Amino acid sequence: MNNLPPFLKKGDLILVLSPSGVVDKDLVIDGIAILKDAGYKVEVSPNTFNAHFKFGATHQQRISDLQFALDHKEAKAIYCARGGFGITHIIDALDWTQFKRNPKWVIGFSDITALLHAAFQNGFCSLHASVLQGLPKLSGDYKSKLIESLSGNISTIKATSTFNKGGTAEGQLIGGNLSLLVHQIGTQTELDYDGKILFIEEVAEPLYNIDRMLLQLKRAGKLKDLAGLVVGQFTNLTEDQSIYGQSVEEIILAHCEDYDFPIGFNFPFGHGMENVALVHGVEVELLLEDDVAELKYLL
Repeated sequence: MNNLPPFLKKGDLILVLSPSGVVDKDLVIDGIAILKDAGYKVEVSPNTFNAHFKFGATHQQRISDLQFALDHKEAKAIYCARGGFGITHIIDALDWTQFKRNPKWVIGFSDITALLHAAFQNGFCSLHASVLQGLPKLSGDYKSKLIESLSGNISTIKATSTFNKGGTAEGQLIGGNLSLLVHQIGTQTELDYDGKILFIEEVAEPLYNIDRMLLQLKRAGKLKDLAGLVVGQFTNLTEDQSIYGQSVEEIILAHCEDYDFPIGFNFPFGHGMENVALVHGVEVELLLEDDVAELKYLL
């Protein structure tokens, strides 16, 4: 079981940085204000508001900011300002030695999936949650839920779908953005999926590419020994079901038809305004009965 970093208390320090894409400065500043209103201290890393074409800064600048944050002796969280693209350019250059001595919550999702996986490999849970520039855009309830999760106030997550595949399962919760899961196969941040409860989400992809990515997971042996599968939002699809002939749910079920693990659909996480925080790496129980799915933390 992976270790939980200390949950945050009022007055704790959160470091903000952008290890992937270039940020929307105004949204990040609004996100910082939300954290400060919640009682936290916030420091912004030197290169957070830089831009190097598509990236939040040069590779070396982003490595510098992230390594400083990992090594920090007092900070209790590293909040990624944006996903986008870029973390996998720098992930293998990081040294986690000091982080293990002063563990802290790594927060983010989408492209940040690879960083969550690196934290997992080094023995620690992290928080799959809205990046900081997305925090102001969350619906009010989910905004407050994310803030509450920082202090350890996490609870059972429920979802309803007629596509659910019934059953129960226990295991460590791992996953993230489907593209990042596929792109890490064969790399240093590839995870062992056996016995795990996998969660997935995706944005702005055509249905054929979702099919192809799930097929890649299957062909790589990542699906066959799962304990369970939790499916979040697949938003802004760029190909209509009428063109491809299958929905996201149907594609997933087709690739998993040879396996007997439970599958829960329509969970409120992903690239929408409803993005519940998930503790990546923690032990959970997945319960499915009829159309209702529940994801319970076993802390």
